[in-house]
Amino acid sequence: MKKFMLLLLCICLLSGCTKSNIVPDGSDDQYEDVPQPVGGIVWEQLWEDFDAIYADPNDYPFVETVNGGVYPEEGAVRFFLLLNTTISEEEAAEFAETVIKGFNDLISEQNSNYAPSSEESYGGFVEQYSIYVMVGPDDTKVDKSTWILEDTIPAGQYRPVRPGVELDETQG
Repeated sequence: MKKFMLLLLCICLLSGCTKSNIVPDGSDDQYEDVPQPVGGIVWEQLWEDFDAIYADPNDYPFVETVNGGVYPEEGAVRFFLLLNTTISEEEAAEFAETVIKGFNDLISEQNSNYAPSSEESYGGFVEQYSIYVMVGPDDTKVDKSTWILEDTIPAGQYRPVRPGVELDETQG
């Protein structure tokens, strides 16, 4: 009798450890709030991670906000890095490069089809697009004369972000 009870107890315990094989009813309601990948990238998660990393006051105390966007129809990636205090042009350029490479690397982590950044590349995703970046004070962001840097790097090229405000053709 003791053996039978022990066997019954073991069966009960083991049956509780099995994986559920319940098949969903076919509706997508249960997945409604789960972000779905587009092109192998969960963009909502990527932007959350991007903001959490590059607007972290512990690592980047001079940053007010970081914003960006991918515009495939224009072949462009744009970054708007707004500051709460003044930093040098060199620091702004270094931060801009860190953000560009970091953005690409977040994509590369989600989709291994894109190469990560390196010492000589912004990375496989970003290199497909022209890269526009501006760094300026948040409180005067509408006044272009206060920006620390603005630069555009053509698609497929790698060069450091250049400090200073880039002139448009109308300014000479």
